[in-house]
Amino acid sequence: MVERIHEDYTSINSRFVDAWVEGGWEWGLPIDHEAFIKAKEGDWSVVLTPTLPVPRAWFGDLEGKRVLGLASGGGQQIPIFSAGGAG
Repeated sequence: MVERIHEDYTSINSRFVDAWVEGGWEWGLPIDHEAFIKAKEGDWSVVLTPTLPVPRAWFGDLEGKRVLGLASGGGQQIPIFSAGGAG
């Protein structure tokens, strides 16, 4: 019988994303404090590509909405949505 060393998937994912970011992957970088504060003030956007923002009208009013970050890449969108009022 082969003995396997158990490692949880979050640790594995974390190592991979860290390596990608170290290699220059911009989608894994967290938002900065300034972006979070601006989002709290209503000044926010998210992008599909480095140059193409998603139209704000697609999201509607975020206040109190529950948002699922499915396929959200490095997770930059969810902190913005949270600061924008999503719960």
